[in-house]
Amino acid sequence: MYEEFFGLTEKPFALTPNPKFVFHSEQYRTAEEALLYGVAQKEGFMLLTGAPGTGKTTLCRDLLERLNPERYRVALLFNPFLNGVEMLQAVLSEFGLGDTTTTSRKELLDRLNTYLLQQLANGRTCIAIFDEAQHLSTEFLEQIRVLSNLETDREKLIQIILVGQPELLDLVRTPQMAQLDQRVSVRCTLTHLSREETARYIDHRLNVAGAKGRVRFQDAAVSLLHTATGGVPRLINLTADRSLLAAYTEQSRTVTDSHVRQAVASLRGEEGMDSAAAAATRPRLLAAVAPRRVSWLAGTLAAVLVGVVLIALLWWRIDGGAELLAWQGATARSARDAEQAYVRIARQHRDSRQREYALLRLAQLEIAKGDARQAIRWLDQLHRDYPAGANGAERQYWTARALLAGGDTVRACAIAGKVNATDATVLGPNLSAVSKECVAFAARAQQDSIASANGAVADTASIQPAGAPAKPDSLP
Repeated sequence: MYEEFFGLTEKPFALTPNPKFVFHSEQYRTAEEALLYGVAQKEGFMLLTGAPGTGKTTLCRDLLERLNPERYRVALLFNPFLNGVEMLQAVLSEFGLGDTTTTSRKELLDRLNTYLLQQLANGRTCIAIFDEAQHLSTEFLEQIRVLSNLETDREKLIQIILVGQPELLDLVRTPQMAQLDQRVSVRCTLTHLSREETARYIDHRLNVAGAKGRVRFQDAAVSLLHTATGGVPRLINLTADRSLLAAYTEQSRTVTDSHVRQAVASLRGEEGMDSAAAAATRPRLLAAVAPRRVSWLAGTLAAVLVGVVLIALLWWRIDGGAELLAWQGATARSARDAEQAYVRIARQHRDSRQREYALLRLAQLEIAKGDARQAIRWLDQLHRDYPAGANGAERQYWTARALLAGGDTVRACAIAGKVNATDATVLGPNLSAVSKECVAFAARAQQDSIASANGAVADTASIQPAGAPAKPDSLP
């Protein structure tokens, strides 16, 4: 309706989860990298939770866009109100095996197992994503746990991602779901956007829709919109869309707080908006402005000048260029942009307080890309230049991750074992995934050692000592 007036090619704030409009906030990137890592490591169970409207379904679709269809087969299920048999039928259908009419659980599992083995033989990984998983029945969850038992001697045949609201965590942690809870190796959460992220989110979606600077939300409008929506992306979309409509009605290409207030008022009754509407439409108190005096103005100007000088000194002292690059890296819309910002800090700002963090982030980004060798190079530089932080839990964890990805399991497990109990609790499931690999590695090493020792004993027994009398052919 208003697209032509604003010069837009499409609606910028549609509610459909379109990967084209994905806004990569820090928490979004962290969650996506965790899931991509879990997929790359062929973890069995992964969990993505977040409040309604925080972008979980959008992240799932974005994840599908990033997975190579030649290497991955994905089943995406949105209906949580199925029983165990119906779920198996739906999974088979999503994998392209046609409609399945049989209701035999064994036949369905056998058919799925055969398909998964075929895909594994062809070098492909199979993934099942269950959205709105907080509504899953106990029978459904139990059937999902059974799916996770489909495996070979070396790896799982199917990876499972459960996506849902925070209640999903409570559901998985119930005593009857203990076996499933123990299998979850990757857990990540999406939360609400901050005020600054809300402003960047709005600008991002407008630009993707072709705004090219022709539409502007005033700062006051953004602040009011963030307050009204609590930073929930879905509510931001609803309110921003109605705000554009209000501005279009007045033939204004600048969205003001008045337009946002009209939008919030029109959304009364929408889920999550009632309390926000009351706050956003409340009349503001206008302070009376006293006549300004010349002496007051002069004092204000002097204070501003002193403030500018102090800011300039502070900028020089803390290396403002590095601080700006660090901010750009943290708010970058792609991993590539973030990497470029951190590389500049690492190479051009050697005295900056941000450099140690930049080196660690570079290692993390390389691990997410699957380049363990480059990640280890950045970590080596980090250890050389900042030896005092070598025992930090986060640095030890990422070093272990890089070494594991590079095949140096012995060093990786030695470093992971140094993390103290308190820090291990903070790192939670991330460290648990590394620890599981180390436990499995230690078990294999012990088995190899026992086998080697048994072989040595057998070899010794078969060798006759020199000078010993020959054994008789027969005993008396």
